[in-house]
Amino acid sequence: MSYILYLLGAIVILLTMLDIIWTTLWVDGGAGWFTDRLTTTVWKWILKTNNKFLLNISGALILTLTLFGWFFLLWLGATIFFAGDLDAIVNTSTNEAITWYQLPYFSGFTLFTLGIGDFTPQTTFFQIATALTSGIGMLLITFGASYILSIVSAVVEKRTFARNIMGIGENSTQFLLDAWNGEDFHQLDDILSDLNSQITQLTQQIQAFPLLQYYHSENKEKTTTVAMAVLYEAVGVLRFGVKDKKLINTILIRATQKSIHNFVETSINGYGDLLVDFEEVPSKIDLSNLSQTNIPLTSQAEYSEEMKQFENHRKDLLKIIKIDNHDWPNE
Repeated sequence: MSYILYLLGAIVILLTMLDIIWTTLWVDGGAGWFTDRLTTTVWKWILKTNNKFLLNISGALILTLTLFGWFFLLWLGATIFFAGDLDAIVNTSTNEAITWYQLPYFSGFTLFTLGIGDFTPQTTFFQIATALTSGIGMLLITFGASYILSIVSAVVEKRTFARNIMGIGENSTQFLLDAWNGEDFHQLDDILSDLNSQITQLTQQIQAFPLLQYYHSENKEKTTTVAMAVLYEAVGVLRFGVKDKKLINTILIRATQKSIHNFVETSINGYGDLLVDFEEVPSKIDLSNLSQTNIPLTSQAEYSEEMKQFENHRKDLLKIIKIDNHDWPNE
């Protein structure tokens, strides 16, 4: 009997369960230590390969590796734990004690099935440990399935959000031209209200499930970060480039800007040391592109001066666009 193996196995199982619960159930906690290290390591490797296929499947690949990582660690922990006393587990056919190379089989079917196999525990302690191991396996399957459903649902919502914005305009100038009805921009009010709610929800989902940030799409029309830049620049023009404030819903526009700021800040915190190390500031909209309309606009200099206060937000937004392997949307 080895108490060291008992302790070591229990520690591996407890730390793995903590990582699973942290990642799947703690909304404000982000990812657990193991999950966070695994996702960032795999993402760095994918970026280095610069392989489009790997980029397109990066989210699904990281999710799959995370689940398999949890399974492996629990299996390893259970195997180490049961190795503490090989004589306590016997073959039901021969009544002989289990061998060390048969132990992974016993711990595996105990963890991932109902525990019905060729070997059974003989002592009360190991019978209880076997029952607990089966329960942990059931919890893992339940948490894993719930996590997959949450991630897939959030990815669909992310891409729906991007499609909603790109459907109005693939760049900020086109967005504004389509939103102008010849008299004002109030037809955007309901749209911005809905988009504002979607941004808040996306921000909470990214905070709860950082893995969402690794779901990459080669198509920019499905890319949330690019769509966010289109919307951000458009509301910036509405707030600081339109002279007559009666033509816009100022409160709603400020709220949308604030929601985007929260989204960018949450994304930046989620990426950590993966941030692109550069200080490039994306170019601002050229208001002359809107000159063919009768929109009452301020001068380019006035607009640019007002937008200086948001340079850091725009730089951060460009960083997460670059991490997503895309470019700032051209005007």
